[in-house]
Amino acid sequence: MHSPKYLGLLREAVAAYRGEPDLVILAGDLVNKGRVEEIDRVLEEVEKLGAPIVAVFGNEEYDSVKEELVDRCGGRVTWLDDSAVEVRLGGETVSIVGSRGSLLRPTTWQARHVPGIERVYAERIERIDELLSSRRARYTVLVTHYAPTFSTLVGEDRRIWSRLGHPRLEAVIRRRAPDVVIHGHAHNGRRKASVGGVPVYNVALPLWRSLVEVRLEPRGLEALL
Repeated sequence: MHSPKYLGLLREAVAAYRGEPDLVILAGDLVNKGRVEEIDRVLEEVEKLGAPIVAVFGNEEYDSVKEELVDRCGGRVTWLDDSAVEVRLGGETVSIVGSRGSLLRPTTWQARHVPGIERVYAERIERIDELLSSRRARYTVLVTHYAPTFSTLVGEDRRIWSRLGHPRLEAVIRRRAPDVVIHGHAHNGRRKASVGGVPVYNVALPLWRSLVEVRLEPRGLEALL
């Protein structure tokens, strides 16, 4: 959303949506460049959907403002930061595992300003693996901001793929087999890919220009436009 950059697009997407969601999942970059005050306008639109909100932090939600952002939301959003939550949807328990995710190669800014960033990214992959392995719910959704596979980055400049996601998470997805994986960040990538039979959706708003609906079906989770 990068509010205010794509706030108008968010308004259009919410207005056009005709479903009745049980849960809204936001895959990061709700605000642009750490502008915490923009979360008010984002929530004004998203709350029109009338469902609880779960979100992960994107790179635009700077570490330095995360606490302020959470406080400003005042409990209206369940933030997942290398953590998980269980919710009841359609009579079933669903585990939502959420993380900003990892990059194969830190950005130039990160390399200069975040000590040990490579270690942080490596440990984050291990944490996601741990969270997925300990789930007990009937269904599991993995949500990251950065792409957990390069297969949804087709359409982006290959030279920057390493700074858009981390393919090592593919092994985690294959091993832990969540029902669906959702990420953002790659505005010019592919909408959908598959990793070990697990559907992976790049739900970046500028890519879809609409909300992405994920339905809980008897056979599993199915994402539909």
